[in-house]
Amino acid sequence: MDTATELLDDIPVDSKIPTLIAQENIPLVWPLIEPRLSNAMEKLEFVEIDIPSVFNLLYANQAQLWMGGDGEMIAITRIVIYPNVKRLVVDFIEGRNYEHYKEHMEYIEHWAIGLGATQAEAELRPGLEKVAKQEGWRRQRVKMFKHLEKGLH
Repeated sequence: MDTATELLDDIPVDSKIPTLIAQENIPLVWPLIEPRLSNAMEKLEFVEIDIPSVFNLLYANQAQLWMGGDGEMIAITRIVIYPNVKRLVVDFIEGRNYEHYKEHMEYIEHWAIGLGATQAEAELRPGLEKVAKQEGWRRQRVKMFKHLEKGLH
């Protein structure tokens, strides 16, 4: 059995409560997380960050890695402080099923409130919008992307 699997076996797992992975354990669970992130990111045409940079943010404690259930959900969050607001930012959420999405997000939101966050934002796949709306999230903006070409036409 490898170290990552052994570590996950030691993490108390509750299908409804996500676990915040401690910064010192990021290198140990990374072999299980990285393929799922890579797979999800490969499906996206516009990606702002690469996999090594995600690892570095997590390891530098500038982002948080959450695992819900028996690895059924992984999420990457940050607490961002703007001049007028402290906000929970859900940069990534991926799961094998979304049965416990509500409970996972409620727990993460409660954690963020404890840190002084008063707002939350998430960039979701279109398929998750319906689930998020049921939990009080609402569309505020639409993000659009375009490839730019060099030179004048």
